[in-house]
Amino acid sequence: MMSTIGWGMLLMVLIASLYLGGVSLGLLSGLVLGFLTCWIQPVSPPNNLMLLQATWLLLMATLEATGFFYLMTNKWKIFVGKMNNHYGTLIALFCYGLVFLTGDKAWLYRWVGDPNPLHKGKAQLLFPIVVAGHMALLASPLSISGILLIIVAGNNGLPILNLVGMIATLGIGITATSSWVAYLIPNKWLSKLYGWLNGLAKDEVAAQSKNKIELLLFLLVVAELLFLGIAPNPNGSTQFSSIQKIFPVKFPIFFALVMLSTAAVAMLGFKIKPAKILQSNRFKLGIQQLFIFLGLTWLVDSLLSHDKMYWIKMWWDGRIHYGFYLAAVLYMLLIDVSIIIWLFSTPLIERDDPIAILALWLVAVHSLAPIRFWMSHMIKGYKNKQIER
Repeated sequence: MMSTIGWGMLLMVLIASLYLGGVSLGLLSGLVLGFLTCWIQPVSPPNNLMLLQATWLLLMATLEATGFFYLMTNKWKIFVGKMNNHYGTLIALFCYGLVFLTGDKAWLYRWVGDPNPLHKGKAQLLFPIVVAGHMALLASPLSISGILLIIVAGNNGLPILNLVGMIATLGIGITATSSWVAYLIPNKWLSKLYGWLNGLAKDEVAAQSKNKIELLLFLLVVAELLFLGIAPNPNGSTQFSSIQKIFPVKFPIFFALVMLSTAAVAMLGFKIKPAKILQSNRFKLGIQQLFIFLGLTWLVDSLLSHDKMYWIKMWWDGRIHYGFYLAAVLYMLLIDVSIIIWLFSTPLIERDDPIAILALWLVAVHSLAPIRFWMSHMIKGYKNKQIER
């Protein structure tokens, strides 16, 4: 009985958070979990997830404080300004590669939503570029989704390069296809999409030195190679496969230390004051996301743990009805893909399904995010109109 009530309350929290916005999702999730503790035993807090989320946001905030993303935006403006629409597919694929490398798409959306863009007359480039930025984040070793994907895969014995490669291949295919589909979209719809993206990427700190962007690119490449080239050992330590080097730390801790080290080198190389990092937009938004992850993941993980035997029996006996699939799609639509990766990928891996099935499932869930963004945008627009009245 409490299981049904718990999942129903979770759905209400997810829907309410679309209207309330901000950190409300984390707070309401904590309230529901506090209520349910009268009947069920909560699991331990998601410590590893919080550690990875915190160190990742510090890395992204430090890169913003150095002006790295500001430089990326400006250089991209100049590059695209010299290109024409005939190279739309190549431009979209190049965008995919850059977002994959940086683990961030806000700098790209800043260019797309520029109110005085250099890309005027190139409206058909908008759609594939936005798709490229979105799809690249799922497999990027420097995005929070990519980091969690690699850790979940590694801890469950999946070949990391194979899984990331499969997801990247699917993402590149979707990006290339969108370049052709873009010509079927009316310009007035594309212009409206420009307006929606205009407020996503706020002002960023200008670069201290344009000559040091190569240092940051080098650091990011090294970090990605480390993330893609390691695997956990049975004793819990981390092994760097190519040189058979074993680090006496657990998998998530290794990731956290690499991200902190990369951020520290960037801070020292650019002589950035720590206060500047704390004032960055990515740090402020990251703190908000951190507490959302804490509350929601803790609640969902507790519900899953309480219903574990029921889920296993239903999953393995094949007694899943169409109503379950409809409800599952609704939950997947409303929950952040990083939390889905962290909580739901392991049961799918335990079924010994092929990597292609797991990759397709993750890409499908990831593709629901724009729908959630549209729903949130519509609700916020309605909310603002109510306030104005």
